[in-house]
Amino acid sequence: MNAPAAANPDPGTTRLPLRDRVADWAFALFVLALPWTIAPMGITAGVLAAATVPLWALPPRRGWVRSPMDWAAPLWAIALLLSAWFAVDRAASLPRVTKALFPLLVGLAALHARDRMRGGRAVALLFVSAMLAATFGLVVFLAQGASFDHRARGAVGHYMTFAGQLLLFLGPMLGVALYARTARWRVGALLAAVPALLALAGTFTRSAWLGLLGSLAVLFGAWRPRWLPVVALAATLVVVFSGGAFRARIFSVFDPHNLWNRERVFMWDAGVRMFHDHPVTGVGLMDLHAIYDQYRSPESTERAGHLHSVPVMIAATMGWVGIVAFAALTIALFWTALAGLPATLARGGLAAGVRLGVLAALVGFAIAGLFEWNLGDEELLYPLYTLAGLAWAARTWSDERAAAAPAPPARGGRA
Repeated sequence: MNAPAAANPDPGTTRLPLRDRVADWAFALFVLALPWTIAPMGITAGVLAAATVPLWALPPRRGWVRSPMDWAAPLWAIALLLSAWFAVDRAASLPRVTKALFPLLVGLAALHARDRMRGGRAVALLFVSAMLAATFGLVVFLAQGASFDHRARGAVGHYMTFAGQLLLFLGPMLGVALYARTARWRVGALLAAVPALLALAGTFTRSAWLGLLGSLAVLFGAWRPRWLPVVALAATLVVVFSGGAFRARIFSVFDPHNLWNRERVFMWDAGVRMFHDHPVTGVGLMDLHAIYDQYRSPESTERAGHLHSVPVMIAATMGWVGIVAFAALTIALFWTALAGLPATLARGGLAAGVRLGVLAALVGFAIAGLFEWNLGDEELLYPLYTLAGLAWAARTWSDERAAAAPAPPARGGRA
């Protein structure tokens, strides 16, 4: 990887200060760690934070990149603290308040992806790393027999978390494949997406499959609205011609008597009753196994530590305080991708692909979150907020090479 050659308008004429080179490398390592496991994510996040301090402290100083998360993050932090402080088990809840730090990744990522060169490099590294992580998960899945009993788990070790990672990365991959100007970016993004799609299928995770449909609807709805019926037809053909465990999993989505569906309904019912008993700040942020036993239906056979739904989990564990803060957090996340998006799509290029792709990923993540507690996985929070930061930074990316060259005829938003 070649470090950029300058910090100012002409990156090719001046060598970067040491602090900028260190910060760029730290951000590159952090991005490379995102598709893998929690340990490298946490370590590289700490290194990145340390490498960012000189950017703020030493002249010429780079200030904090303001984003929609600046007003939502404090509300979320206050809600987490209140829910933990008034929790049924305060001691078990207070350590989880540290999750309030994750929204800071939006501004941090936006700072380190502040220009087209740095942002493009981060996107490329993310795609390569995600492709390798997906391929690793797929190879292990195939080696173990490619069955429901040995679902694809990836390096992260759990099929639902692995599916959530893949879902988040597929949005930007497909967005870049649709909107990038150069064949190198389009082909590279598609090559990264293929193992990710196959690995996602191997997770047998229905919520992520539904999330992917939502992501595809956003992508093709913006790029070629007339292709939406084709997407619907393709999804229908997958349902009709799938076989074995894949067919069973697809059709189980619509079966109210399915064991997993029944248990989710029991969990949601228990969550509603928890909210009824603790409406202001919820039961707290701790693992719910102990308290769930008090609310569990007599017909339930599963002891749950969470409630397999983000809205239900927020209501049960954080009450109205959490519901309001979560609404603000969600609006802020979506605004990072939506602000000025029509103009960005009209210009096309890498920025358009990244911003639309992140929006699609957020939609998919939200849909999947209706049926699972994906907001509780730190392995998903790191890439979630980082992608939002990349989308916010991409608003101001310029493509000097494209501006210098004659623009080909516009088509589907691509220049």
